[in-house]
Amino acid sequence: MASDDSTATQLPSDSESDVISRIEDGLLSRRGFLVGLATGSVGGAGAVLGLTRSDEGFQSLATLAGGATLPARVQYYLPAVDSSGEGLILPVEFVFSKGDGELFVDVGDVEVRHDLQLALREATETATRLTGRSLAGTAIRVTFDPPDSDVLALGGKSWEAGLTVALVASLRRQSPPRTKQITGIVNDEGVLLPVGEIEAKARAARAFGAAELIVPEGNPSDVTVHGVRVVEVASIRDALDRIL
Repeated sequence: MASDDSTATQLPSDSESDVISRIEDGLLSRRGFLVGLATGSVGGAGAVLGLTRSDEGFQSLATLAGGATLPARVQYYLPAVDSSGEGLILPVEFVFSKGDGELFVDVGDVEVRHDLQLALREATETATRLTGRSLAGTAIRVTFDPPDSDVLALGGKSWEAGLTVALVASLRRQSPPRTKQITGIVNDEGVLLPVGEIEAKARAARAFGAAELIVPEGNPSDVTVHGVRVVEVASIRDALDRIL
């Protein structure tokens, strides 16, 4: 990369790839992306989350200028448990547009807690790492559709695996099936970590019409809910192989 005091006589020798490389380096150095929730009404049109983003898989500006294909719009379904301990299924939709790394969350009658913000950010990082594809030049809008008009608090990281599946499906331009759902936390190595309330989630999955609930290895797979198979997997890669 040329130094700041490079003279005009040196510039003509730079190749196109040298110029693009310098521009990307400059952009990356300025984009030490924000973490956390920006100001905004939780019950309003949307809250803006910043994403930590690594250099890995960053598309070149030449590719973006040439009209890189956006990830596909995708909907998936997350097993959850309400405050009374009853299982439910929460639809989530990801829509992509040109942007600058923004993550918008349409919340409606939903409280977005810090651990869900963290799960969204980490799911995005995991999905780009697993696919080797970039979300540079992309804005993501995530919509959670609460089951009724009551305020639903979205907390807990057990949705991280499901969010990762949805994002990987988007980047691969695939549609995740309604019949296979997943619950679990994904660590930095891609290992699925155990979560709670498996039976309640399995009952909700059955009521929704799913045939399989995928859970982390170490969670009880001997939960018996007629009509739903509870399957243990060790990693998010194993889960993706089973779902997509």
